[in-house]
Amino acid sequence: MFAVLFIMFGSILVGLNSNSLGAIGNNMLHLAGIGCLIAAIFIAKSKKDTKRRTKKECDV
Repeated sequence: MFAVLFIMFGSILVGLNSNSLGAIGNNMLHLAGIGCLIAAIFIAKSKKDTKRRTKKECDV
């Protein structure tokens, strides 16, 4: 669930462009958005299915 929120928030930050922030502010928004997307990837990878059964358990 958190990964989906990070993906949505990160994509908004990457796509956001504000003239009042200037070039440095826009670059900081893009970097923050990319950081959120990378965090979402790590969260999704850490939530692997831990309930997988081995072949021996299924044969019982």
